[in-house]
Amino acid sequence: MMPALVGVARLELLRLIRSPMALSLLLVVPAFQVVLFGYAIRPGEHAITVAIAAPGREEADRFAERLSRELGIQVVERDVAPRSAAAAVRLGRALAGIDLPIVRSPDHPDAPTLPLRVTVDGSNAPLAHSAIDRIEKIYWRERAQRDRFADLRMGLAIERINNPLLRDSWTFLPSLSGVVVMIAALMLGCLGVAREREGGTWETLRTMPIGSLELVLGKLAPGTVIGTVQGLAVIGLARGLFGVPLPANAVWLGLVVLPLFAAVHLAIGLAISMRARTQLAALQGAVAFYLPAMLLSGFLYPVETMPRWAQLLGNVFPLTHYVRAARLALVQGGRAEAVLATAAPIAGLLVVAIALAVLGRRVAVDD
Repeated sequence: MMPALVGVARLELLRLIRSPMALSLLLVVPAFQVVLFGYAIRPGEHAITVAIAAPGREEADRFAERLSRELGIQVVERDVAPRSAAAAVRLGRALAGIDLPIVRSPDHPDAPTLPLRVTVDGSNAPLAHSAIDRIEKIYWRERAQRDRFADLRMGLAIERINNPLLRDSWTFLPSLSGVVVMIAALMLGCLGVAREREGGTWETLRTMPIGSLELVLGKLAPGTVIGTVQGLAVIGLARGLFGVPLPANAVWLGLVVLPLFAAVHLAIGLAISMRARTQLAALQGAVAFYLPAMLLSGFLYPVETMPRWAQLLGNVFPLTHYVRAARLALVQGGRAEAVLATAAPIAGLLVVAIALAVLGRRVAVDD
């Protein structure tokens, strides 16, 4: 019994060593995950963007300097127009806006004592919680130190928009529709050619007068419809069970962004499948693709907390752009042109993926 067991184990070891795809799954992918968790998935220096509005430029600059000294806060705008900080948050230019009221002074003896008004975008609930906590800490610390500005205030007036209750489900459920479609489309695409190669039908396709582009587009069409329906079903369940908003402009997410998103992952799956000799190898390639995509897209961890290089790397994955589109369309109620603008990089990645799949088919035919 022992010689037979050793022989089978030796054969399996040789098979793993001689399989580049298996080695990548066993060695390269875990190493990549360690690098991502060690360097990319950690708080960055400028996670919270803040806009400031004050009655005067000097007061705005002074308050901006105080905030800038705090780790994790970046002042992106300062203005003197009333409520301009809140407007910056509503337009998506900052995560939080602080509007300073007029302080009672010899120049303004009749100025009422008003609270410090803070507007926070709640579409990303974890970041919104962090922003509120940091701003409150700064305010009460200044008040405890008897700062002249803080002593004249009654407190903080915090307004939460685009998710007033800061529900975490409203943050991740729109993105979940993309994750579900990504995994399903990758699996369908990866099995598209590998299954035919193992079943023997690939040889028949090689002899038929079908161009590489026609073959790839023909395989994309039905899968794109299936992926779109699947994504819409997830969005519908999120709406029905958790009350996720469904504004009118969300229609562009379903009609444009979601089909492109499903198609690009089908094309990526086909490109992997063209080079994989077996279905198992193709599925291993799919896993190697979607794991870093989930980590760097903003689905599991806020993109704003990652280093700059990790944010740039995340733009390579279509899921990153879909997460932005879904939150913009469903939670933030973004305008149609803003939602459609997020489809442009996905369309560009789709062209690249189709080109890789066509090239892979030609190489596979030559082999």
